[in-house]
Amino acid sequence: MLVGFLFFQAFKYVRMPAKFYTQRKYETEKYFKFIGVNIFRLLLINSIFRHLNKRVYLKGRPKEYIHTYLEETKQSETSHIISGIFPLSLQLLYLKYGFIEHFMWLTIFNVLLNLYPFLLQRMNRFTLIKKNPILSKES
Repeated sequence: MLVGFLFFQAFKYVRMPAKFYTQRKYETEKYFKFIGVNIFRLLLINSIFRHLNKRVYLKGRPKEYIHTYLEETKQSETSHIISGIFPLSLQLLYLKYGFIEHFMWLTIFNVLLNLYPFLLQRMNRFTLIKKNPILSKES
């Protein structure tokens, strides 16, 4: 998490290639619901974590913020990907050397702190673009 935060602060405008942020055919409402992103979203907005990143909320913002919001989701996705790579390398080492309990705990934390937030940002952006198709041409 610290790696992603530091990356987020130091390289604020670094992005993956534009194709990375486009919606894949399988990334539908049903897909996100099936893998539990909606449940994660409810848990997140009803917990202390909702206060950690105010930039990724649209509620109470002017319409002009939508473009900034789309960029924030991309920035958040990028930082969660970077944050997930380091623990993944540790997970593989734990697995290689037989530290199964360490592997399991780190996997749980990596999924909850990186994978689901990453998926939530994608879901939110795709939902917003679906409601406002003109945004897909602008982002």
